Amino acid sequence: MSQEISSTTFVRSLQHVTLRQLSDFLDPQDSWKKVLAAIHKPTGEPRYTQLHLRRFERLVSMGKSPTIELLYDWGTTNCTVGELVDIFLRHELLAAASVLLPDKFQMDAGVQRHVPVQETVSPSSQATRLFDQKEQASDCPLPDSTTKPWEEEEPDDTGFYRFSYDRLAKITSNFDERPASEGGRRLGEGGFGVVYKGCFNGKQVAVKKLNCVDDISPQELKIQFNQEIQALKMLKHVNLVEMVGFSSDRDHPCLVYELMANGSLLDRLACLGGSPTLSWSRRCAITVGTARGLQYLHVNHHVHRDIKSGNILLDEALGPKISDFGLTRGSARRGSSTVLTEKIVGTTAYMAPEAMRGEISPKSDVFSFGVVLLEVLSGLPPVDDSREPQFLLEMKAEIEDEDLTLEDFVDKKMEDGEPLAVEKMFSLARLCLNDRKGRRPDIAQVLRQLEDVLTTSAEH
Repeated sequence: MSQEISSTTFVRSLQHVTLRQLSDFLDPQDSWKKVLAAIHKPTGEPRYTQLHLRRFERLVSMGKSPTIELLYDWGTTNCTVGELVDIFLRHELLAAASVLLPDKFQMDAGVQRHVPVQETVSPSSQATRLFDQKEQASDCPLPDSTTKPWEEEEPDDTGFYRFSYDRLAKITSNFDERPASEGGRRLGEGGFGVVYKGCFNGKQVAVKKLNCVDDISPQELKIQFNQEIQALKMLKHVNLVEMVGFSSDRDHPCLVYELMANGSLLDRLACLGGSPTLSWSRRCAITVGTARGLQYLHVNHHVHRDIKSGNILLDEALGPKISDFGLTRGSARRGSSTVLTEKIVGTTAYMAPEAMRGEISPKSDVFSFGVVLLEVLSGLPPVDDSREPQFLLEMKAEIEDEDLTLEDFVDKKMEDGEPLAVEKMFSLARLCLNDRKGRRPDIAQVLRQLEDVLTTSAEH
């Protein structure tokens, strides 16, 4: 097996027997912690926090290998064996390095030096704040010795912090309804609640307070609340939003997440708040990251059921993270990947025809993502009552019928759109939006084509 591994092999492609060999060297002395601490995001920030570290530590008591689970998780980011070996050598973990590339690293060489794998960070990966939320450092002071300890500020067995409602009221200035852009705490409103900016352990967080609406009973709201916690307990990926904690001791259950500094893709495409236009290259990168997150969900047998630009959040570096897992459902692991449900949920402008009939499958997410691709191309919202036609899907049909040109459809605010790459993305959107789910590509195929679009854009 070792002869088949090269520096360019994806870590996610390593066989379990190889991962087990690595764990034999890294688990006993907690050397995996050195690897975890050395893994960084493209922005240069550490990928894993102390909260992640504690979660991996708890795996030991469950009889699992933290090394294997760490590499499974990191492997979802398309990291390579070369990058992993670079970390091993940096920390003199020569035995582990020799498991992967035995021909290059001799254990008794003693004097062998290591040449780091070259890192390339494009200018577009630098941190960028697109809009001003009037955040001040004093809004979120770092905890110190005078900070009052809170018993609930300890992760429970889910790995999340369990807050009291009163504590969340305190960190959001009693759920201040003034917009964050005006110095308040309100960040926005979704289908099931209002999101507020808060402060916890010296970091900005987003607190979603769930509310009952006309067609959602308190019982159904509780089910979605628990579903989101269970989903994010199991699903960890760089392109999925990270949950911090929750509260459930009052009538309004709350969910706490890491704060996404650049809001939603929906708002950024609309340049809400005066934010600058997203460039074509940035839009391509966002679609690739979103597809990677969606692929991770599907590989792990989950269907999101509400993929839309409003649920694609952008971090400080404009990296995309899929959010809102209250409707997420597990799909079949064997045989048919379709699940039937009597409860029709989702956002109409994004829903596949079969989803309207209660069929849940990964291909339904692909259809919804196809609508997102149309938004990325046009900069237009998926539905607009003042527009003719109102639905973006109908504009796609007009292009196909030659009543509208692709050139006229593409966002005029975006000046760097490369024609060939634009055509490729539109063609992919058409495939995703096929009314017959069997003729749609799966998300792995979508990802490959989007990576090709990104490459095409970079070459011109």
